[in-house]
Amino acid sequence: MNVTELIELTNRLSTDKSELTPKERAAYLQYLNMANDELYEIASSGLPSLIPYTEIFVADELPLFNGSYIFRLPNNMFKIDNIFAGNTELKKGSITELQTGGETNKYFCSAGFVFGSNKLKYPTKIDTTDNTDKKYISMFYTPNPKKLVENIDNANLETDTPVYPLPYHIFLVHGALYYFYFSNKVFMDKMAYIRNVWEKDKETLAKFKNYGL
Repeated sequence: MNVTELIELTNRLSTDKSELTPKERAAYLQYLNMANDELYEIASSGLPSLIPYTEIFVADELPLFNGSYIFRLPNNMFKIDNIFAGNTELKKGSITELQTGGETNKYFCSAGFVFGSNKLKYPTKIDTTDNTDKKYISMFYTPNPKKLVENIDNANLETDTPVYPLPYHIFLVHGALYYFYFSNKVFMDKMAYIRNVWEKDKETLAKFKNYGL
């Protein structure tokens, strides 16, 4: 389902108004995005379609930091899943471990950068942005969730289609209904039911990916 269909279904299951005002559409859209943020947090634990691969070149315009190479993270990164230097998987560590030099297979993140030991052997290849041969790391990461919208203005930040498999789109509607009922005290009698449905939805999505909450 696209976002317009999700809004209309949420409306039919809540108040069944034939026509929604712009304000009401905006409210349902906000609730859908609140539900989407929760589901995305669960799905980011390993849903393969959410984990792109990228290669990050060393930021050679920056000096070595206490014996560490510096790699600039993608601007849209939500969280790191795995980092490799060639065939060596790097584990998250502390800046102290890198400074002492005792751990070469560790990385540290801060302020949009990855710091890696200068004692580790990194692969090199041509960086097409300046056609120079540079060290690089390989990374699987989860990007920031895109905002659900009816009409896309910026495809890098917005989407009109949920990222989850189609059978799980209804979970967004349940989540939106939960937030709708919560924000409208006249529907408090429906809160307990929809809250239970919403919690079961999140458990189902987690189990679908074989990941626990």
